[in-house]
Amino acid sequence: MPRSATGQIFEPRPGRRVIDRRAWCCLERCRRKLRLDEIPLPVPVEEWIEGPLDIRFGFTDLSYLGPEILGAAFVADREILVDDRVLQHEGRFRFTCAHELGHLVLHRNTKSVFHELAALGPYDSPDRYERHADRFAAAFLMPVPLMEREFIRILDARNLKRGKAVIQLMQSTLESEWLWRKIVLPEFTRRFAVSLSAAVHRFNDLQPNLPQPWPLLPRELVEVLLKPSDDPRRFDGISIECGLAVNRNLFDSSKTESGVA
Repeated sequence: MPRSATGQIFEPRPGRRVIDRRAWCCLERCRRKLRLDEIPLPVPVEEWIEGPLDIRFGFTDLSYLGPEILGAAFVADREILVDDRVLQHEGRFRFTCAHELGHLVLHRNTKSVFHELAALGPYDSPDRYERHADRFAAAFLMPVPLMEREFIRILDARNLKRGKAVIQLMQSTLESEWLWRKIVLPEFTRRFAVSLSAAVHRFNDLQPNLPQPWPLLPRELVEVLLKPSDDPRRFDGISIECGLAVNRNLFDSSKTESGVA
């Protein structure tokens, strides 16, 4: 099992690495305390909050704190409460738990109580402490070494060439969008039990270990991937050939001449 918050292929982008290390130290503390050889997937956030981290945890109606409150962290009492409404959405539930844990780990000397609002997506809050807690949640549920391992498994299962697939994924092309939508994100959200939004933003926070560091997932594709494809047939010409995603429509002269491509 890796003992570092970074991987051999990916690393957090500058400005994200301190929080990643804090989340990894928290995960490693749980793993060692439970005498596990490796961190399991999906990360059992609720069980580890109550177990090795020894934090009080519960479900309740948080409407008394405000109609949009989904989670609350009470720093002095070392307690996390999650609103009952979140239970029916596994990805949001797990992210809320990890978000509130982030406040207890990162912000013990800042405020006594923190609230998470339902209306805000990852990193949307104007409050920097809330954005920090979002990034902690992403790093706790999706640690880089485990992401790297599963990413390689996903590529290998589809017979994709690793290096060239990474280069394709970093581009704002139809092939890149297809790889993200059809190959990487569906498997990734399932294996890590996270929402599509959390996975997309997490990948955008990573960069490959290359001389010219760029986000693994281009910023231009973030909003695109968070919405359904406007044309379900736009990927019909794409397939994997010789380890690469290839758009056959580009090579179909009849479609090009008729203006279909």
